[in-house]
Amino acid sequence: MKAAPLAFYNERGHHVTAAEALQLGIVDQVTEHNAVDVAVKFALSVTGKPLHDRRVSSLECPAAPDLDSLFEEAMLKVRRAARGAAAPVACVQAVRAAATLPYARGMEREKALMATLFGSGQARALQYFFFAQRAVGRWSTPGGARWDTSQPRPVRTAAVIGLGTMGRGITVALAQAGLSVVAVETQAKQLTEARKAVAGMLKRAAVRRGTTPEPGSITYSDQLQAAARADLVIEAVFEDMEVKETLFRQLSAVCRPDALLCTNTSSLDVDHLASQTRHPHLVLGMHFFAPAQAMKLLEVVYGARSSPTAVATAMQLGKTMGKVSVAVGNCRGFAGNRMLKRYLEQAFFLLEEGATPEGVDRALEEFGFAMGVFRMSDLSGLDVGWRVRKAEGLAQSGLTGPSARVRQGRRYSPLGDLLCEHQRFGQKSGRGWYQYEGPGGRRAKPDPWLHRFLEEYRARHGLLPRRIDQQEVLERCLFVLINEGFQILEDRIVAGPEDIDAIYVLGYGWPRHRGGPMFYAHMVGLERVAQRLEHYHQAHPEVPYLQPCGLLRRLVASGSPPIHRWRRAIAGPHSQL
Repeated sequence: MKAAPLAFYNERGHHVTAAEALQLGIVDQVTEHNAVDVAVKFALSVTGKPLHDRRVSSLECPAAPDLDSLFEEAMLKVRRAARGAAAPVACVQAVRAAATLPYARGMEREKALMATLFGSGQARALQYFFFAQRAVGRWSTPGGARWDTSQPRPVRTAAVIGLGTMGRGITVALAQAGLSVVAVETQAKQLTEARKAVAGMLKRAAVRRGTTPEPGSITYSDQLQAAARADLVIEAVFEDMEVKETLFRQLSAVCRPDALLCTNTSSLDVDHLASQTRHPHLVLGMHFFAPAQAMKLLEVVYGARSSPTAVATAMQLGKTMGKVSVAVGNCRGFAGNRMLKRYLEQAFFLLEEGATPEGVDRALEEFGFAMGVFRMSDLSGLDVGWRVRKAEGLAQSGLTGPSARVRQGRRYSPLGDLLCEHQRFGQKSGRGWYQYEGPGGRRAKPDPWLHRFLEEYRARHGLLPRRIDQQEVLERCLFVLINEGFQILEDRIVAGPEDIDAIYVLGYGWPRHRGGPMFYAHMVGLERVAQRLEHYHQAHPEVPYLQPCGLLRRLVASGSPPIHRWRRAIAGPHSQL
């Protein structure tokens, strides 16, 4: 094998076609038909011939003058991409041993690497998450609905209302799953742009798969009436309750009486939207994650009146689209965004106390996140959260003194609101927590303006900056997220810790080799998590959610049982809103 292919396959774990394998010498013969006959003929042709020269143990790896630099370059790339995962690094080490050592020594090195990996915490985390992804399909609700007793209805035609970024992605996901799709957008310009964008996404997906793009079964319309015969409707309009209320009333009048009406809202009250319809038992949330055609996670949000059949149908549709669907009860932010809110708030508080965006992000990315909290905020757009906070009455401009940092009797950071008032919306505006080369830029660079702004903000509010180390960043950001996860379990918003871990690994970038936030708490030790939360609560009593929640305390008091036994400790009525 030549050096260039070796580097490529070594770094990427790349799959090859049969023709490529033949060219590389991995296989002896390729046939397009009569595989058994050809195999028998080939076997007879080599019968009696010596095999010594064909054994892998007898082959020598061709020497290359730049082999060391090749592996060093590969290792740098793999370490960067692995973000702390040990297995990809060990793969490079094993291939290097095979290429540079005698066969027996190379095998011993590979055996030692395997033994180290197999006994590691990362192996336990990966094994746990492998089964967690499958466990979430065995869903249940506090009302008694279950995966094995609820029969899904077939969905052959689906309608998508609203063809912005999310609506386009959902349309593509449904079409690729083989459904007939009615895509509705009332604005003519948006509809034209959506047609082109969806066609482009389908074409690119076909190229990646190595297939020919097929004419999609997508019908476009600017009339809501076009959704009248759909089995299931997903609205993906602007995240505004009044807009969605009006739409659900219209859909209830237009659609079939047995059609499932689903909202793609990321946080709004599903029960309230259901109350706007004639058949609230057929209303639920289908919270996709951007880009919807690619992201594996789907939160299926059931309301107080959602029928078991409705939940089962949405869960099955998610599976048909290739998603990992997680059943989640209705509450503000559902599971993922409810936890994310605490994570974001702590990151803002750390800036107030002396941290920098790049310092916080560095700690989180070294932990294994693909993107730190502030880079993530710039990517998604600061204005998104700003609109939500304004709707909740939290973002209030012009406040000064202590009241500027208090809302509803608890600590609040207006930093994100203030940046939005300066028209710093993130990548889309070229400025946010970082600076970019221009609007739409992707390369984040520390911004001197932002640092001066933070210094002035702290001085204005009498905050003395202090040095904040990586341990505090991780504990403050991750342990509050975990604590909220325990509260969600106690409220019975999800059935078990596997649901939360699937949501965070597949939807929020939690490193897979750490298993998910709840598994991470199990590995760190529940007593340690509770102690550190209590420590930070004593330092910041104005932040009540730093106090360990009831379920976490009960688990610690019962000896910190293993994660698969946590469900026994979950009790109490289902909390709605």
